[in-house]
Amino acid sequence: MWMRRLVLIEGMIGSGKSTTAVRAAAMLTERGASVRAFNEFAEDHPIRTRHVDLLRGAGPAPASMYDARQWNSLADRCTRGPYAIIVESMFLQNSVMPLFVEGAPIAVVKEAFADVAARIAPVAPLLVYLRPSDIVDAIRRVHADRGEPWSSRNYAFVSGCPWARRRGLVGEGAVVELYRAWEPIVEELLPTVECMVVRDPQRDWDGTLRRVVDAVSAS
Repeated sequence: MWMRRLVLIEGMIGSGKSTTAVRAAAMLTERGASVRAFNEFAEDHPIRTRHVDLLRGAGPAPASMYDARQWNSLADRCTRGPYAIIVESMFLQNSVMPLFVEGAPIAVVKEAFADVAARIAPVAPLLVYLRPSDIVDAIRRVHADRGEPWSSRNYAFVSGCPWARRRGLVGEGAVVELYRAWEPIVEELLPTVECMVVRDPQRDWDGTLRRVVDAVSAS
């Protein structure tokens, strides 16, 4: 079986990234592939970002821990390793979007995306972007599913970021408007890499997983 060596699962909160990553890895394994999927908060995740450390409440590590060359190392690992790697949330959601949240110019956001894309280009990765049709519904669903204390922490985190503070946004409204503003940026970024966009994967999980797995592998 031929298959991609690196798959990036991305999308806003509540879009189904974790479910897609785990189930796609399981389906690929059933087909005989050797796969390793890394959840966003995996302790041994090959990519470490300041944003994830802040979400964990761990506080930022030394800057050297977040060096962009982690992506070069990941590409090398994919080339030399015995298995394909599925990475959830680390490219757009935790490496690029935080710049937007912190108020960086759009040009800087695009440069960061291009830099990571160039570093992993040697392994021809596939970016799978999950997109809900209804942003409000997706946010309410994930907050209901995860409950407290995650829900309050998420609202507080977004409400306190520079992007929301400049606009006087708090709570659910801050999260909704942030993603409404972010999606047009994503629309500009995705055509610059090989990407599969899946809308509302929850409406047909089996179909979504088949599409992803078929795009990742070939007999």
